[in-house]
Amino acid sequence: MLKQLHIENIAVVHRQRVTFGAGLTIVTGETGAGKSLVADALALAIGGRATADIVRAGESRAVVEAVFDCPAHPEVAQILSEAEIEAESELLIRREVSASGKGRIFINDQLCALATVRALRPYLADIHGQGEQQALGGAATRAGALDAFGRHAALAESVAEAFAAWQAARRALEGLRQDEAERLQRLDLLSFQRDELERIAPRPGEDESLLRERARLSKAERLAALAAEGYDLLYEREASALTLVAQALRRVEDLAADEPALAEAAATLEAARYGIEEVAFALRDHAAGIVASPERLREVEARLDDLDRLKRKYGGTLDRALATLERVRAELSQVESYDAELRRLSAAAEAAAERYRRLALALRAARQAAAQRFEAALALELQALALPQARFAVTFDERDPSDPMTWEATGLEGVEFLFTSNPDEPPRPLAKAASGGELSRVMLGVKSILAPTDIPRTMVFDEVDVGISGRVAEAVGIRLRRLAERQQVLCITHQAQVARFATTHLRVEKLVAGGRTRVAITPLDAAGRIEELARILGGSVVSDSARQAARDLLVSDGLVGAPTS
Repeated sequence: MLKQLHIENIAVVHRQRVTFGAGLTIVTGETGAGKSLVADALALAIGGRATADIVRAGESRAVVEAVFDCPAHPEVAQILSEAEIEAESELLIRREVSASGKGRIFINDQLCALATVRALRPYLADIHGQGEQQALGGAATRAGALDAFGRHAALAESVAEAFAAWQAARRALEGLRQDEAERLQRLDLLSFQRDELERIAPRPGEDESLLRERARLSKAERLAALAAEGYDLLYEREASALTLVAQALRRVEDLAADEPALAEAAATLEAARYGIEEVAFALRDHAAGIVASPERLREVEARLDDLDRLKRKYGGTLDRALATLERVRAELSQVESYDAELRRLSAAAEAAAERYRRLALALRAARQAAAQRFEAALALELQALALPQARFAVTFDERDPSDPMTWEATGLEGVEFLFTSNPDEPPRPLAKAASGGELSRVMLGVKSILAPTDIPRTMVFDEVDVGISGRVAEAVGIRLRRLAERQQVLCITHQAQVARFATTHLRVEKLVAGGRTRVAITPLDAAGRIEELARILGGSVVSDSARQAARDLLVSDGLVGAPTS
């Protein structure tokens, strides 16, 4: 139930805070005063569409806050839990819209997604704007009303979900079948790529290893010759470095025998002789280990050519070529399993179709069972709404459950409402047979008989009394008041015969202050109600007779009792 609404910088409203109570809240005001702004602001708070043009001229942002009394409810608790918001007895929704069109929304001061608020909306308020009764001309709306009355809306939702699942399964199956030629072409390409990659069979890092080997092989003869020449110069030839050093060592040793100062020089030459010998043997062994193989070089270069071709075709590196091979193998496995996939998708589509048929037939039976009760209940409401001779009927345009071409998300039948207000005329489709005022009353009657929810909600009617007056308007007021015994009702009206039944009466008026137009929303006391009803009855000039007529409305028939604040 709505407890409070704070409106700031929305359209011509500067700043208004309105408190609501249980029962029937009536909103009145002159034409163009901004009565509908109350419903518009509430709609915005519970997830309605927001655009930059709602922001009051010259202001940077618009704000609306709605406080709801929200008793414990498992589905509400689940929605809040998924949004990581703690459930409380009160729900504060705050929505901000900037002049640039961007916005934010909060629940209990915690930033949340717009989808969360929209998920909560069915448990908070049901808003019917001007002309909303025209929606009864839509098949989906008619089916929804019947489903709500019969308490099988959950079954209708399951049918819609089953229909969507069947469509998805059918599209997947048709897509697979339509892609057969493309599949065969793809199969040829993938097979060629796999064969080429597997024939060459690259290994990770193989190209780098082969490049190093090719560099060694291409220099092998020169390196072997250098090592052999070094060994020859140091050790092998007659006048090798080792021979010359040995000769020099003997002479220095002879000198050191007479000249002790040359003993260190002899030791140095001795070390050099051993060093030359070690280097010579190392060069000999290295030369022996070098294999100059032109044949191996040709093999390495051919292998590198193969690897380079793969790299050019499959990503530029050997690692990418190997990744391509894995991907091709995986995709080939999928493409080659076409028959198995076809069987799987065919079975899935048939199972989805069977589930839809089963649920849709169950929904058909539920709707047929509810139709007569719906007709009878609405007939009573129409009598109370000053349509005593009206006839109302629910008919079905049934479709063949074995023909998928006729299936729809709303079920296997179209729901039609037939209506006539004249006893000598047969019922015809409601949208064609009813006047504007009659449509308003039928819509109110439908709302009155729908099964109430198990959580107190706010029902908002924006000029549901359009096109009616006098005794008929009074009948509408009575039904609104009785509806308000079950749920909080907010009604925007221009009919005194409706406004008289208010539990709480709000007046909306435009004021000009400081050169700016503003809207004031004022709760009326007993005297204020008399003045407002007199204005509605008598026009801009309120006469004493109009005031007396207003007093008479408030106390007549004992329906409301003496005026109260």
